[in-house]
Amino acid sequence: MGFGSKRTVSLSSFIIWCTLAAFFVLVLLPTFYLISYVFLRWPEVNREVFANPIIGDENWNQILKVLFFTFRLSLSATLFDLLFGIPLAYVLARKKFPGKSLVEDVVTLPLVIPTSGFGFATLVTWTTASGIGGVFGSSSGAISLDTLIPFINVQALLFIVHVALTFPYVVRTVETKIQSIDPTFETASRTLGASSFTTFRKVLVPLMIPGVFSGAVLAFARSLGETGATIIVSGVSSTASIAIVRWTAEFKLATASFMGSLLVIIAAAIILPVEVYLRRGKRTLRFSSHFPVSLSRQLLRLERFTSGKLARIKDFAPLIVVVVTVIVPIIVVLNSVILFWPADPYTGKLEGGVFYQLFGPANYFNHLLQATLTSIVVALISTYISMCVAIPLAFIIERRWYGSFIRSILKVPMIIPTSSLGLSVLLMWGSSGINLLSTGIWLIILTHIVFSVPVIVESIIPAYEGSDIQTYEDSARTLGATEYNATEKVSIPLVKGGIITGFILSFTRSLGETGATFVVMGRNVTVPALVVNMVEALAIPAALFTSTFLILLALIMLGLIRVATRRR
Repeated sequence: MGFGSKRTVSLSSFIIWCTLAAFFVLVLLPTFYLISYVFLRWPEVNREVFANPIIGDENWNQILKVLFFTFRLSLSATLFDLLFGIPLAYVLARKKFPGKSLVEDVVTLPLVIPTSGFGFATLVTWTTASGIGGVFGSSSGAISLDTLIPFINVQALLFIVHVALTFPYVVRTVETKIQSIDPTFETASRTLGASSFTTFRKVLVPLMIPGVFSGAVLAFARSLGETGATIIVSGVSSTASIAIVRWTAEFKLATASFMGSLLVIIAAAIILPVEVYLRRGKRTLRFSSHFPVSLSRQLLRLERFTSGKLARIKDFAPLIVVVVTVIVPIIVVLNSVILFWPADPYTGKLEGGVFYQLFGPANYFNHLLQATLTSIVVALISTYISMCVAIPLAFIIERRWYGSFIRSILKVPMIIPTSSLGLSVLLMWGSSGINLLSTGIWLIILTHIVFSVPVIVESIIPAYEGSDIQTYEDSARTLGATEYNATEKVSIPLVKGGIITGFILSFTRSLGETGATFVVMGRNVTVPALVVNMVEALAIPAALFTSTFLILLALIMLGLIRVATRRR
């Protein structure tokens, strides 16, 4: 081996070690630091949570109450997602129809839209006369903040928001799984006389169970950690992620850190077993679908009947869910900005108009410009640093024996509640830990890096696995290229589409993040946090305009994602 080859090997090793070190310091350590903080400060945590000298174990009772409510909300939203998301995933995976790409984009939109803006749009749609209530001639909203859904005892508005924000995880995950299943099996089943429902139950369900399970886990975890939209529509209720933000603001760090550590542990306990199961290459779950003969015959007759009578309902009901929970709120908030622009349309007062609140004494437009600049700077810097870590990390995952373990660990910061993540970063880098940074823009950047790196990696890996990179690299090596040069000149251009998509998704996620930002932002307010501040200040017209701004930004980003995906 010549000197040049040795230098190339050393350079490759140096890049690998630097990438792993950056992954550990910037992603892994902040994700799990909260757990170590609780153990290291256990006497303080125990005294505040379980043995408070004034209120006893009231904080622990509050934690249990909030956790049970959060689990009830997340579980009910996930079950609803499965009921309507699986049929929609089948339609998108197996059928061709005009406007299919538009439906896919609308389903994907909640993944990129800033949740505080979407939450406010939902609030206006359902609780004011400018929304659905006004359409039917009501002087108030269709529902109120305290309207409960029977049996599950969850506020209807909270449920609607969580369904809208978690629905894409079930639909897109199950759709991808169905697309990977050879349709020959379904054709053979129908050729033998089975109805479409029977074919679905006997053929597709056993094959797509891993995808359903994975999508349900992601949807449940996403609901568990949702903060931005939940703050807007929660009313007097409190979920776990909101409680962490509130307790941190009240300087109850021991209580907040204990709750946050529980959520990190729960998220890891949910996702890691699923990852281990999927990594073992299992395709189906072994379960018995045999019924007594009489029951089986009745089931077949029912499926044959419903295949003819309910086929269109099965196809259109999920689309109605998407329209009601996603499209209608966007249309309502856009229309409301126009109605409220000159003045309050109901009282005629200029003070209630969008223009007055933006450019009048409150000067919210200046606050919006400052928040936009902060959001863009944070998103650009955090995404750039994340790209520097994520691109080599994706290659390490694909080429090293320990890559599958890293990829499994990377799923945890993607799904843990962002308020827990923000608190963990605050405690690690702040005065309670390393004492290197205080609340502000750099702490926001470090927080956003934690969840941006996994987003970029998960975008690059499908592009890597969908390209025959190894063959091209072997050809380049045969022609005298070093391993480093082959990666730089051959492999990276082949995954360019995944890199571009990862950049856009990371940038968009950073722009829309609310929960973690609230914990670490200090005086550096971002646009999603500004929406929450406007709502709390009852500056509703200004919040309408800012929410519209965020929604339009999300639509632009979605268009860029579509262009990048088509190019790839």
